[in-house]
Amino acid sequence: MPADLKRAIRVAKEAVSDGKISVLENETGNFSMPFTELSPSFWDDIVYYVFACTSCGQRFILEAETYHGSGGEWKPMSAGS
Repeated sequence: MPADLKRAIRVAKEAVSDGKISVLENETGNFSMPFTELSPSFWDDIVYYVFACTSCGQRFILEAETYHGSGGEWKPMSAGS
């Protein structure tokens, strides 16, 4: 749902700005625009970003396939991911 994606992007942007998480650009790949260019009102057909908690190192993924609207997730990554 677009409202959920907008909210997730805002939360991620705030957490990066506050230094709580960092963007793992090398794991994000070439699927999406650079995270610095992403906004809650403009995104690519594929949204895919990997983050890490700056305190504990837990990794998170924000992903969505927006072109077809087939859903998305903001979730912790498992150790094997």
